[in-house]
Amino acid sequence: MSDGKNPVRDRTLILRVLVPGLEARLREKMEDAAAKASNRMPPGSNAADYLAKESLADLDGVTCEPSSDGDTKWKFHCDGCFYPARLVNLPCPVELHKTHDHATYYKSCDVAQLIVVYEDEMAMEEAEAMPGYKSEDYPSYYHSGLTPPMKRVVERRFEKRDIKVVPPPRTEVSEIEEELRIMIDRVSDSSKSNKGKSKTPSLSVGTAKVIEEVEEEIVDYQPWMDDHGRQPNGIQFDTDDPRATKYPELWLPQTEIDAIT
Repeated sequence: MSDGKNPVRDRTLILRVLVPGLEARLREKMEDAAAKASNRMPPGSNAADYLAKESLADLDGVTCEPSSDGDTKWKFHCDGCFYPARLVNLPCPVELHKTHDHATYYKSCDVAQLIVVYEDEMAMEEAEAMPGYKSEDYPSYYHSGLTPPMKRVVERRFEKRDIKVVPPPRTEVSEIEEELRIMIDRVSDSSKSNKGKSKTPSLSVGTAKVIEEVEEEIVDYQPWMDDHGRQPNGIQFDTDDPRATKYPELWLPQTEIDAIT
């Protein structure tokens, strides 16, 4: 494509033309460009590579550029005529291979997008308004692939693959609710009987469920707790430290302190 308007030159896209007569005109342009390029092809160069690079990418009077109306709407020009086009995502990437002898093939790139060229704005709006053009679950994908077996692949394969949202059985919900009530009651009774302890024995319901309750008591800040600012993260000491005897409220419940005093 020429005229300096070729933002897709370095991108590999598939062009699908839905305009009567336009496909024939494009093929004629490609054949004429290939014939002209073959006359000026350097000696010893590969014909297929040279024609692909020098002629087929630059067709006289053909341009394709994005439209300002949206990210996926494009403008396709051919011999002064304007055709609206839509850039869509293929449901499955397609591999492209190249060969020089039709015996050994080399992968060159992946194609994941398609440009659909319509005859006019009305034809594009009618096609996109048809039922099934867009899938509600996959709005960013084109509904079909490139070959007949890939027709409506988004509906036939992708939607069936997903797990549908099904409410659980009522009996199962009731059993889980009853089990949660038992667990809450046991935790509540244990916290009352072991209030003041930093850690209670683990409570298990069944064989694979373990509940562990950790109760922390918050005390008022005192300057000695961070060594008067010299240790911002606080100090650590064990039961043999004199401070444990001086400040028993940090590690003993109030009932034991009252019994000692």
